Amino acid sequence: MVALLALPVSLGAFISEVKCQPLTGGVEALEFNRRLKRSVPLDNTIAGFIDNSRVPLPESKSHVVGPEVFRAWIEKSQPHLMARLSEFSDDSVVEVAGRWDHADKTLANLGLPYRHLKARQLTAETLASTRILIINCAGELKRDKLQLVRDFVARGGYLLSTDWALDNMLTNTFPGTVAWNKGFNRKPIYEAHYVSPDPVLAPFTVAKAPWKMDQEAHLIKVLDRSRVRVLVSSPSLSLEDPDKEGVLACIFPFGKGYVLHMVGHFDNNARIAVGNFLPDSATDIGISLRQALAANFVAAALKGERPEPR
Repeated sequence: MVALLALPVSLGAFISEVKCQPLTGGVEALEFNRRLKRSVPLDNTIAGFIDNSRVPLPESKSHVVGPEVFRAWIEKSQPHLMARLSEFSDDSVVEVAGRWDHADKTLANLGLPYRHLKARQLTAETLASTRILIINCAGELKRDKLQLVRDFVARGGYLLSTDWALDNMLTNTFPGTVAWNKGFNRKPIYEAHYVSPDPVLAPFTVAKAPWKMDQEAHLIKVLDRSRVRVLVSSPSLSLEDPDKEGVLACIFPFGKGYVLHMVGHFDNNARIAVGNFLPDSATDIGISLRQALAANFVAAALKGERPEPR
């Protein structure tokens, strides 16, 4: 993204209004089994998961990674889903346009169905048959749309959000879970460690990989450690993080649904806007770890699979 020096007056006023007026529809009991607290060990008990945690990462370079690589990856990671793909309508995956992230590019590369909407087009009717909602950075939604998102997840929907959507959307929609800690990254690429893999979100991913971040990405503060599970973190980013944690991706349940947020984007996020350049492709899987994680979350939503709780 191109960093903004200040929020527009209208957006700043909107955020102030949202923080003063909590959304309705409180969810008192999270519908998941709190007894399941284990983390899957870093080994190959997960299909296709590669434990490269002891292998030094090579210097990250931009590669041309075409749609055929994305399609080959998802056919290995999600063969049962791809065999059933004709069962899903475009409304099963709804992607809300953002200013900086473009998830539709990656969804198209993966060969997944999706519907691209602008934030103002979101309605209860458009989400009636949706299984996963993707909100691209910067996630600038008005209050009535935030209520729709909250209700959607509470009913069992899955939500994927990226980067600046943390402060502009997620914190206000699900208060008390995660927030922006006012920290920024200083570099474009960090070493990412998949610290909490599970059979739903980790197939055909790796334990360690480069992770591309855009300029002035919003760093995550975990507010509720009993609910929020950190999936991926970065030791090098933790040195720049006000909270010294370097969280890159986290997940939490809400009502009957789940929320996955990533510091970074779902698209290729390359400096060159045209072409298929990918700056952080992971050795052994071809695409990036951030894209593989997000794609597995989309697949989980379509198949009705529930990631392991905190």
